[in-house]
Amino acid sequence: MRAGPLSNNEVINLLNRYYVPVASSNFATDPNGPAPDAEKKEHRRIYLDFYNRKLGVGDVHVYILRPDLTSLGGLDIGSALQQGKLAKYLEDVRTQLGTPAGDPAFPPHAWSTAPDAPADSMVFHLVARRSRYGTWHEFPSENWIVLGNADWRALLPPETPSAGGSWQVPQAVTDKLLTWFLPQAEEVSWDSRSRIDEANLRMTVTRLENGLARARITGSVRLLHSMYPHRAHDDFSTAQLNGFMDFAVAEGRIQRLRIVAEKAVYMDEPFEAALASVSRETLDALQ
Repeated sequence: MRAGPLSNNEVINLLNRYYVPVASSNFATDPNGPAPDAEKKEHRRIYLDFYNRKLGVGDVHVYILRPDLTSLGGLDIGSALQQGKLAKYLEDVRTQLGTPAGDPAFPPHAWSTAPDAPADSMVFHLVARRSRYGTWHEFPSENWIVLGNADWRALLPPETPSAGGSWQVPQAVTDKLLTWFLPQAEEVSWDSRSRIDEANLRMTVTRLENGLARARITGSVRLLHSMYPHRAHDDFSTAQLNGFMDFAVAEGRIQRLRIVAEKAVYMDEPFEAALASVSRETLDALQ
């Protein structure tokens, strides 16, 4: 839903002006999930009330409640994905209830936020998006990757760098950076379903002056990641990688790192992806 009709501007405007939108995660509200007990109880109450009143239910479903929280109606996933159907349904309900327009119940905010990370770590932001529009294409996927002190230092040259000098990034660090190089898929937990079959990153010094160095990054990745969990699949993501890393030689400090995907393909569809280090000053400003 988030990857389809809930990314439609008309639907977003209707929800912000006439509704109090609430998203509930099946994973979080599972009996063993991390959601608070009160949320699990309310999730179950709504589901059973819709079921008993034959208003339609589903693991992915639109549930509409009246202002007194009694069940009103909804749409199944198949109907909601039909072009314009969810927007029309929301407009019809708004007209039926005579709901006046108002400001959004919740101020717009980022759904993907930087994690808390130790001061001596490095944080990277990875964004990937398919190259066309439609369900699973409307907005990018985002991931935050944290490398501890020992891991990010492994990106630096093992010896004093010289112009043209080259080194391979250790495999364990390469895998951590590249595990999520793919566009949106249905993620139902924090655990990665990716299996890296091939991944490499190589650094080559292209500039060295006044104690500062720039290394060009080249590499590639091929990983297997199921579009949907718990299904047999052959869903591969492949990409050529290019980028750069700026670092202070004497201090052994990385100033910035950028990697972009080229000729990237997931499930036979092209996508774009970019990985960028996030400075400590930026992370502090985002808090």
